[in-house]
Parts: sequence; C-alpha cells; structure tokens
Amino acid sequence: MKMEIVLVEDYAHPLARVWAALTDPRALAEWLMTNDFEPRIGKRFTFSGPPSADWRGWMDCEVLEIEAPRRMVWSWRRSEAEPPNRVEFRLEPIAGGTRLTLLHTGDTEPAIEGRYRSGWPAKLATLRQILVKLD
Repeated sequence: MKMEIVLVEDYAHPLARVWAALTDPRALAEWLMTNDFEPRIGKRFTFSGPPSADWRGWMDCEVLEIEAPRRMVWSWRRSEAEPPNRVEFRLEPIAGGTRLTLLHTGDTEPAIEGRYRSGWPAKLATLRQILVKLD
C-alpha cells in the first residue's frame, strides 16, 4: 500500500540548531532512536530500539541526499521483507524560528503505516523538548 505522511512543525529555534538536532547522532538518539548515523551521502546506518512481536528492533537506513543545512533524505527499511521507504527532512527559516517538513513515503502495510502516522508526531514533539534543552 502506498503511504505518504507529511508533517509540518514550526520550532522557535534557529535553523542551525534544528539542523544539528537532525544530524548529530547523540541528539538523534535523544529524540528518535539509538543510532550509528553520520551526516554523509552513502552512509548506511541503523536506528535501534526495543524489539516487539512485529518489529526486529532496528531500521536499516542510508543517507541518500544532504543539502546542509536545509534538506536530508534517508532510505528507511524496517524489515527485509519491506521495500525501503524514504524519510525526508526539509528546513526553512521563518519569522521567529525554523519550519521543519517531514515526508515519509513508500509502500507498507496499513498497520505499519498507522504506527508511522502516530509515531512521527510523538517523535517530533520529543524533538521540540530536545531543542529547548540545547539552549
């Protein structure tokens, strides 16, 4: 099933700070998942968390595109059986801060899409808290 999730969040922080929270592995671990991320095209990395009955406990990812400090695209694969999805972050300066647009697209099962649709807003809310801590 084709999936397209688009979320737009405005953060009261400068673009450089939001970009850092998206590209620093320690910051990513705080708001998203434990990882071995590096912000360079071609870097294969994993996000890991507690496994569950329907998840092996890690995502296989790769940095597909980076246009620092405005845009980054990852491949995102939750299992060997699922084709890779795309996760894209776009940043733009706005009055008083930064607008983050997250796009998650690809083919997935309806139940998994539901988890992404509920999970990403929660993760972006945690990102908001992490950005305040970076002040």
